Amino acid sequence: MREGMPDTKVSKWLETEGHYISRVTLGKHRREHLTTEFEQAKSEAVKVMEKRRKTLKPTKGTDLAELVRDYAFSAVDSGELVPTLSEGLRAQEIIDRRSEKSSDRDLAMTLAAILGGATVVEGIATAIEPEQITEESIA
Repeated sequence: MREGMPDTKVSKWLETEGHYISRVTLGKHRREHLTTEFEQAKSEAVKVMEKRRKTLKPTKGTDLAELVRDYAFSAVDSGELVPTLSEGLRAQEIIDRRSEKSSDRDLAMTLAAILGGATVVEGIATAIEPEQITEESIA
């Protein structure tokens, strides 16, 4: 079994020898006792991902990148995930690229507004609730 012989062949051979063991039992034995540490860790990781797949459901309006980022943060905090330097640099590059695109978009909108004849006012907008409006502020 360790060399890769199928469970069904081993089960048939044992049956001809008079010692029948089902292929299901042999498969369970192989998974529990004859797998390498890497295969066991891989199997465990697959189980964790299947479990988390049920809980990570993006909804409309949720940014998938933010959902994955939050998932990665929780996995790093719990010790399940240890990111490499290249993964960290790649993530930072993606964040920087998003920021650059946002800046380019803002510049394009400002230029479009200027060319369209709109007045562009730089500053900070403040939301005012209806209760804050008084007769004095209107005058």
